[in-house]
Amino acid sequence: MHHRNNAEMPSSQYFNLATWHTINFAYTRKAWMDLQDVHRDAAEPQKLDRLFKLIQERAGHWLAMEVEAAKIALSDQDSHRLALDTIERGLRCDLSRADFETSIGSLLDRVGGTVSKLLADSGLKAQDVDTVFFTGGSSGVPALRDGIRALLPNARHVEGNLFGSIGSGLAIEAKKRYD
Repeated sequence: MHHRNNAEMPSSQYFNLATWHTINFAYTRKAWMDLQDVHRDAAEPQKLDRLFKLIQERAGHWLAMEVEAAKIALSDQDSHRLALDTIERGLRCDLSRADFETSIGSLLDRVGGTVSKLLADSGLKAQDVDTVFFTGGSSGVPALRDGIRALLPNARHVEGNLFGSIGSGLAIEAKKRYD
């Protein structure tokens, strides 16, 4: 999104809405004033109206939940239609698994680098790893699993509880510490 003077939309407006714990920053008086300044100078102000409505309705967490549901859906399906009627009647966004995997490519590379460093630090060879335990929501992403499979070809894959394991782990640790 560009201004009439060809300046770009400040990325902070998007970053606030992209991270669960910073969504409320999008609702501050300063953020609202900054957004109004952007709207005044925007080449296509009608496109910003959707963002205004999202913020006015305090729907940032709703959008985050919809995006999370879309990521989960793309773990099982090649495409997913994100319905955004809360922002604008009939507004849809068609997502593909291929586009999702492209967008997370650098994150997948970092996971692969971490696995490689872990192997080097431990003195193990990839063929020595016999089991990989997948737990947490991101481990359901097929591209992540494929990457781990390529790095650790002899490892058996064991499923944890994709959605409850982090909370369970925290509860177990809390019990150890505070009982």
